[in-house]
Amino acid sequence: MSRKSDTCLGKKSGKPVTEYDSQSDAQEGADYATSTYGRALVPYRCDKCNLWHLSPANRQTPSKSCGYCTGSDGKPKESYGSAQDAHRRADILRQEQGASLQVYECEYGSGWHLTRSARR
Repeated sequence: MSRKSDTCLGKKSGKPVTEYDSQSDAQEGADYATSTYGRALVPYRCDKCNLWHLSPANRQTPSKSCGYCTGSDGKPKESYGSAQDAHRRADILRQEQGASLQVYECEYGSGWHLTRSARR
């Protein structure tokens, strides 16, 4: 089942995004968008509302929370599976928010992180 979100807004449009109760419902929505509109979308679980939304496939950079490293806000850092995925996320954030980010390998072997600080 899908509906418009009360809490989550599209980054570009600022309008409520569609939310889905399950990954399979979101995948059906993504498949429909691909077949009907030719848009390649993929489902992702939202950290904010814990429901499922759709994202353009070229924006998707799968990550997980690092079990070791935290950001300046004290929250776990996102960990990307490859340097390429981390660079893609950094490029997206640079385009959308003007953020200047560096990519570095987690010292605990948990993948790749982003930072605003210069790394040695």
